[in-house]
This record gives sequence, structure tokens and C-alpha cells, in this order.
Amino acid sequence: MSALSPEKESEEEGLPPRQRILVALAVLPAGAMQGMDTFATGVAIPRMMGSFSVTLVEISWVLISYLVASAMFTPFYAWLSRRVGCKNLFIAVAFGFVCFSILVAQSDSLIEVVVFRFFQGACGAGFNPLTIQIILAAFPRKLHGIAFGWLQMGRNSSIVIGPIVGGLLTELFDWRFIYLMNIPLGLLGSFLIWRLLPKDKPQGAKAFDFFGFVTLSIALCATQLLLSQGGKMDWFNSNLIVIYAFVAACFTYVFLFHALTCRQPYLNLRVFKNREFLIGMILVVFTQFMIYGYIGLLPPILQDQLGMPVYEAGFIIAYRGIGSMLASFIAGFLVLRYSPKYLIILGMLGIAFSTWSLAELAPNATAMHIILAVFLQGFGLGFVKTPILSLTFMTLESSMRPDGTSILSTAQRIASGIGISVLIAILVSSTQRARSNLAQNVSEYNERFQHLILPEKWDIESLSGVMALDKLIEKQAEFMGYIIDFQLMTLVTVLMLPLLLLVRIKRVNA
Repeated sequence: MSALSPEKESEEEGLPPRQRILVALAVLPAGAMQGMDTFATGVAIPRMMGSFSVTLVEISWVLISYLVASAMFTPFYAWLSRRVGCKNLFIAVAFGFVCFSILVAQSDSLIEVVVFRFFQGACGAGFNPLTIQIILAAFPRKLHGIAFGWLQMGRNSSIVIGPIVGGLLTELFDWRFIYLMNIPLGLLGSFLIWRLLPKDKPQGAKAFDFFGFVTLSIALCATQLLLSQGGKMDWFNSNLIVIYAFVAACFTYVFLFHALTCRQPYLNLRVFKNREFLIGMILVVFTQFMIYGYIGLLPPILQDQLGMPVYEAGFIIAYRGIGSMLASFIAGFLVLRYSPKYLIILGMLGIAFSTWSLAELAPNATAMHIILAVFLQGFGLGFVKTPILSLTFMTLESSMRPDGTSILSTAQRIASGIGISVLIAILVSSTQRARSNLAQNVSEYNERFQHLILPEKWDIESLSGVMALDKLIEKQAEFMGYIIDFQLMTLVTVLMLPLLLLVRIKRVNA
């Protein structure tokens, strides 16, 4: 019987110890490729804005289109893995990811980048659910915690390498080179999967729920358009935004009703009957919101507000990966002895302190202040992610794992895309309010200006002086918008803590 079969005997025993390690090493390059691509893209976002002469809201679609496609197609891979097996599907996914990476690198317009990033995300959607299925089958249940710890530590290496390599390639050459670096990683990952992963037998796929796929896709696209365009179009004062909201609400309702009544739905929502899975999924959504919130916010504030070059911003962001790697390694062992909820609480407190530190950021902040906050955020996330995965699948039946990994990965992508859209929408709105408050005080009728000795370039009686002041006000207002986003992230973290009171899993003996 194949070790990747979901039968009880295989699930309990897993693969022989040596083969488990080889399987874990085989899936790492593909996961690292996806992570490096994402975090390198985040660092290159400000440079891509200049290359295409677009705003932060418009360039955010480079990230959002990838995440929307990932959310749409993730459940598809759970269905397809049953039909063709994890090994063959993994190789096909890696090959497709590399091909569309090359097309992104050759793009001449923002529209082309967004389209090819969408298809790149459609391929990349398979990495996470397939990896989780392979690890769950290769390791016995009692070692899942430490296996996920190793896996997260390996993946987090991409958080260290991605921003550094992305920053250096963007600074020395061009942002296009960050997508070409996927070629060697993709080829290496495909070779290792082909050589080291045991061949698994197809399990007999269910009928594909095309109606569920279409309704979910429309609901996700309408939601992303609503969130990303809302601030630009004055929200519900725009008829187009009202249409987006109506379409999103209707198709979400239709999808949920269909998923709960269909015999073989695109997403099997029955896994939510498992209490630990439900709580774990909510916490996973939270971690993705935080992770991708940082990707969308930190590179612009470091480069545009604090004036750091691309490579320096990449090095600073890499400290988050170092913190995550260290925490994932430690958490992988601690989860064998302690209840996951205690480790999650500790990690979330670290995340909250990190975002609070960034909310106290000043325009003249030192690099060390930011490095400590970024490292602590990475450490907190690394301490959270491994116990959450262990908690999520601890009591889920093996027959439900493909559905569970599918829903979990879909929720991650939805949370990532929505997180970026929400935080950027709040950033734009906060910036507009702050600018209005600051600008109304810059007037020749303000007595303070009559008694202040201002530099000649800020002379409010000349056109050049007014333009210089306007540019300064815009920069200060945007900085205040970033601070409000970090305050929101702190609040969200604190509000997640009471959820852990519902977890009633006892201590796990080593």
C-alpha cells in the first residue's frame, strides 16, 4: 500500500524515518521558490510603481491578482490530486509556475504583469495543499508538530533570502530579475520531487463541482474589486462600488448555500464541524492578514518615507525571516510537550508588541528600532504558525485531510488578498483625512506662520513655496496613514487572544 494513501494503517505509520526526511527535503525548494517570489515582489513594489508610473493602489494588484488566483484554484488541486496523485501534480505545478514567472519578467505594462501574475498564482495555489498532504502522509500523527516545525523553518528561509535577493537584484539590475530567479529553484524542486517522492496511486476523484468553482471565483473577484477600488471611488457613493458589493454578497450567498446542500461541493464546509479545525483556520486567517499586511506596508514606508535604498530595505525585512526560522525550530519541539494554545498566546503577544512598536515609529527612526520590531514580528509569527497547523489537524480524520488542506489554503489566500486591500484602503483614507487636517493650517492667515522663520523654499507667498509645502504635507499625511494601519494590526492581534480560550486540547506527552 502506498505511504501516501489515506488508509489508517499508513496514516499511523507513515514512511520509514530516512525516507520521511528525504520527502521533507524534496518539497522545500518549491515552497521556498513561492515564498521568495512573494517577498521579493514586496520589496520591489516601490520600484515597479516608478517603472509603470502608477499609484500604490494600482500596483497592489501585482500582489492581489496572485492571491485571488490562489484562493480560486486551491480547492481545485485537492480534487485533482485525487485523480492524478500528488507527485505528478506537484511537478506540473512547479513547471507552470516557472513558465508564468518568465512571462511576468517579459511584461511591458502593468496589465500584462497583473494577468501573468494571476496565472502564476493559479499554479502556485497547488504548492501549499499538496505539501501539507504529503507531510501529513509521510509522518505519523505524533510527529506532525515537529514535521510542521521543520517545514516552516525551511520555508521561512525564503523570508530571509527573498527580500535580500529581491532588493539586490532590483537595485543592481531590474525588478524583472526577481522572477527569473524562479527558474533554477523550479527545476531543482521538480527534480527532487521526481527522484525522492514515493509514487502515490490516484484515489478516484469526485465529480468536479464547476458551479461551486464559478460562484466562488466571482464572489472573490467582486470582493477584491470592492475593497481595492472603494477608497478611490468614494465607496458607496459610487454606483460601480454598489454593484461590486451586490455581486459579492449574492454570489457568496449562492456559493455557501450550494456548498452546504451539494453532495460533492467544491469546498467541503463540513470540516467546520471539527472544533479545533475551525479555531485553527480562524487563527491561520489572522496570521496571513498580518504577514501580507507587512508585505504591503513595510517596503513602501522604508523606501518612500524613510528614504532607504531597495537593498537596505530588503536586508531589514530579512530579519523577520530570521526570527521566524528560529521560532519555528523551537516551536516544533515545544509542541510535543505543551498544548498548542499556550505557544500561540506567546507568539501573538510578540506580534502585538511588534506592531505597537511600529505604530510608535517616527520619521527619524533608526534602523535598529525597525529591525527589532521586524525580528520580533517574525519570531511571533514563527511561534504561532507551527502550533496552529498542529492544532488544526490534530483531531481531523485522515479522510477529510484533502478537504481540510484545501479549505485552509483557500482561506489563507483569501485573507492575504483581503488583508492587503483593507490595509491599503485604510491607508488611503487615513492619508486623505490627515492631509486635509494638515493642509487647512497652512495658510497666510494662520498667525503661527506669521511668527515663524521658515526656509525660503517654504515661502507660502510664492508658487514654488506652496508646492514644496504641499509635497511635505502629502508625505507627512501618508506617514500618519501607515501609523494608523499598524495600530489596527495591533488591535486585531489583541482581539484574537480570547478565541484561544475555546481550545480544550490537553497537554500532549512527548
